Amino acid sequence: MERYLAWQENPQDDFDFIELVLADSLSVCGILKFRVRRISPKTFFGDGQVRRVEEAGLALKPDIIATNAQLSPVHQRNLEDRWKVDVLTRADVIFDIFAKNAVTAEGKLQVELARLTYILPRLTGIGKELTDPGGDVGTRGGPGEKLTALTKDQIRRRIRLLENRIEHTRQVRELRRKKRKKAGLFNVSLIGYTNSGKSSLLNALTKSKVQVDDRYFTTLDPTARVAYVDSGNPVVIKDTVGFLNNLPEELLSAFRATMEELEETNLFLLVVDASRENVDFRIASVIQILEQFSLSEIPRIIVFNKVDLIDDPRHLNLLSEKYPNSVFVSARRGDGLGKLFEIVKSKSRSPSSKEKPAVIRADR
Repeated sequence: MERYLAWQENPQDDFDFIELVLADSLSVCGILKFRVRRISPKTFFGDGQVRRVEEAGLALKPDIIATNAQLSPVHQRNLEDRWKVDVLTRADVIFDIFAKNAVTAEGKLQVELARLTYILPRLTGIGKELTDPGGDVGTRGGPGEKLTALTKDQIRRRIRLLENRIEHTRQVRELRRKKRKKAGLFNVSLIGYTNSGKSSLLNALTKSKVQVDDRYFTTLDPTARVAYVDSGNPVVIKDTVGFLNNLPEELLSAFRATMEELEETNLFLLVVDASRENVDFRIASVIQILEQFSLSEIPRIIVFNKVDLIDDPRHLNLLSEKYPNSVFVSARRGDGLGKLFEIVKSKSRSPSSKEKPAVIRADR
């Protein structure tokens, strides 16, 4: 039975994939974009498209070919045979980035669990050599036992062990959440599409020096800092892992314990890079993930970030019209942060408020 693919142009998806490749420390030597109407059972792409990539590979001599297509294990192996190089899917690239950027023990456990859960059904024996997640780098090399040398039973046992460790961590987190809730602290969480400027805003609000980098998924592990919205009134502000449209389901499942940490949030600051295209799409993607984790009812303020990169004021006017009740701030210059603190202070006095979300616009 032939499989057909409904084509839907999504520039954000293309942009995300290129940014992911760059965040994985890969250099781009060429880009080919195809419209696939009928999925080939052997190679996903049509014969002519496969030949075009093959010809481009002979000219450019890449070490790796990365594709945004949703390849099956059979597709991936067959394309590697044709193109004579490793072929990475979007999921492979994302797992590699997460493996490199995970810092805490819990983050590393979550990434390893997600990656093994993803690899298990795709592992068919001797083939592409993948290293154990305990290695120093991601999916393409480094020290560690070869996954192709492991049996599926060994991987399943490792998955169960990781699940037990993460469950233990989740229980510890739950106890800590109860203590914080008993202390009565108001909790603010920064959420948003990856690379939207959440860490920059955290630094501006709390006078911190959290690492900031203009790449996707620089921050994976939650970072909490205390700010004082007025004299003697502390508020906990937490930076979280960035969201992305169409994240691998295995990652979302593995990071469920981290997402549960957001349940104690009294107020979300949904940070959006206003200088990018597809602002609406990015906001909708974040809200969709919130709904997936039953977090969409928590009050939120949309923070439009990096407006210093916007020269046309009409763009900003359109955003303020589309998202009313907006407040404009500059995280980099400090403009409007006082007003933002006033909003947070107001919310902290009535954390159960069901008002419609306000909108804040911020610079990087």
